[in-house]
Amino acid sequence: MKKILLTVLLLAAIFMQPASADIFSDLDMKVNEYNENASQVPSALQNMLGNEIIYLIIEMNDGSELHIKAVTENARITTFEQIEPEENIGATLEVTAKESTVQQLMNSENPLGIFIDAMENGDIVIEPVGLVDSIKFQVANVLLKLSSMLGLV
Repeated sequence: MKKILLTVLLLAAIFMQPASADIFSDLDMKVNEYNENASQVPSALQNMLGNEIIYLIIEMNDGSELHIKAVTENARITTFEQIEPEENIGATLEVTAKESTVQQLMNSENPLGIFIDAMENGDIVIEPVGLVDSIKFQVANVLLKLSSMLGLV
């Protein structure tokens, strides 16, 4: 009887993992795929997100938040880890995104188009930390929008 109860509890624990664990695992698996294709990222976006310490907040559908630290070097992700909300990571960018938008990005054949649309409609918000990063971000954002309008991305 104890074995059956233990098995049921173990299965319940496995299947009742929070959605944040699932989406983090999915994102973590996409990091290698992204890094393999980082050279195809438009230069404006590389300038915007290429050498940063990113504090990513994903607003989950259930009202909770998932907090992630992502470090990029030359547009490649070198660190990707779940963190506690109060952890100070020395972020240079803070990015907030809705869970549904992150899911769309992961499942899309055109993630760049989804990303640009999500930035424009506020489903992804990127906030630079500090004056120099703010200026750099604004210039890169303008270049990205121009490239998008001209059909270059």
